[in-house]
Amino acid sequence: MPDPHFDVLIVGGGFSGTMLAVHLLRSTSLSVAIIDRGALPGRGLAYSTPYKFHLLNVPACGMSALPDDPDHFLRWARTNYDASVQARSFLPRAVYGEYVGSLLQKTIAEQGQGRFRWIQDEALSLHRRRGYPAVQRKSGSELLARAVVLATGNFPPADPKIAGLKPTSFRYFPFAWANNALEGLPANGCVLLVGSGLTAVDMIMALKSKGFQGKIHVLSRRGLLPHRNKQTEIWPLFWNERSPRTVRGLLRLIRDQVGIASQKGVDWRSVVDCLRPVTQEIWRSLPVEEQKRFLRHARSYWDVHRHRVAPEIADVLSDMRAAGQVIAHRGRITRYLEERDTVAIAYRKGGGTARMLHVHRVINCTGSETDCRRIDDSLITSLFVQGLARPDPLFLGPDADQHGALVDSMGIPSPSLFVIGPPRKGCLWETTAVPEIRQQAWALAEHLAHTLEKGCRRVSHVFETAV
Repeated sequence: MPDPHFDVLIVGGGFSGTMLAVHLLRSTSLSVAIIDRGALPGRGLAYSTPYKFHLLNVPACGMSALPDDPDHFLRWARTNYDASVQARSFLPRAVYGEYVGSLLQKTIAEQGQGRFRWIQDEALSLHRRRGYPAVQRKSGSELLARAVVLATGNFPPADPKIAGLKPTSFRYFPFAWANNALEGLPANGCVLLVGSGLTAVDMIMALKSKGFQGKIHVLSRRGLLPHRNKQTEIWPLFWNERSPRTVRGLLRLIRDQVGIASQKGVDWRSVVDCLRPVTQEIWRSLPVEEQKRFLRHARSYWDVHRHRVAPEIADVLSDMRAAGQVIAHRGRITRYLEERDTVAIAYRKGGGTARMLHVHRVINCTGSETDCRRIDDSLITSLFVQGLARPDPLFLGPDADQHGALVDSMGIPSPSLFVIGPPRKGCLWETTAVPEIRQQAWALAEHLAHTLEKGCRRVSHVFETAV
């Protein structure tokens, strides 16, 4: 029987995977590896951006990567970035990527020498090899581990179903973060962003950073843009085990609290933020049919109120809208037609008359795919096909138990396959931001330590650390 190469192999080296590795190296004697297409830990899509207008959506005081040290990032930023950083400062996302990467490097230097390896490669599939999880990588060789953790981040968005749109459409970009999505645009051209959430705001800010002077059209079914982040006050938690277990009842409860807060001069953001520590508990308390109802009718409203943008970004966006450079539209695209130099887009609001836009580029900013059965990911697909994993009841991602263990097609949690971060959205809903993921990383490290170190032989291979 071949020996596993590592105790824990983490697929994905963004925030989720990097912080899990940090906690494993700090609190266990396990050997750990991360496989990722990138060269640097902790960046992922979110924190590898080069654009100056891409800021964190949460102030520095709330961005510590360590659950037990809430001011850790603030102290690091003052020492390593700018001594004048304040608790309420919204820092560049690239700086946060450096911070997360430095945490891993420091941990390796102090506690992980000889126990960590960064593998710059792509994980293509996973299967069982004589009892061990085996990950096939793009370079051709196979990696065996005692446990594999999927830290793959958000799924890419799905292509909208639009008449005339084809995968080969020249002026359509299905992924906003593609390297060439913003290249080759006429300086005074027109761009259409499909979707109006945080990804669309990121693209607007990227275009602003590149000096784009043309028009930016933003189109979504409801035309909602994320709200501005403001300093909030402490509002007492009003949800408990007697609260409604329906979407309609919860919305009424929140609106009532917002009304009470308004009478006391307290901003609605304080009411929304007080729910953050129990959002996952609220989600799990809802019947599946109510969760589906939330996704159909309330999701976009929750997102723009819950996931807000830095005040500086809100100011820039407001100025661009006032100047007529950013134009928000409400409706659904009904026709896509590539012309000689532009794309003709027909869209319709409700049952109204179709309207037309002529743009040089269309970029999909609709957010993560909402049906994991449709994603173009060979690794996830291999798990589903073999029955090593199953979709959660909402199909937002793979099903998992309370520890993040993948649940197989027979409903049995795996002892060696786990998931962390955004792919757990169907089970937890709020699992995309630092405060939730940092807690997950710590808890999963504790669980893996208990599972793998308790009376089991650890992998003792010593290999060169590379980050």
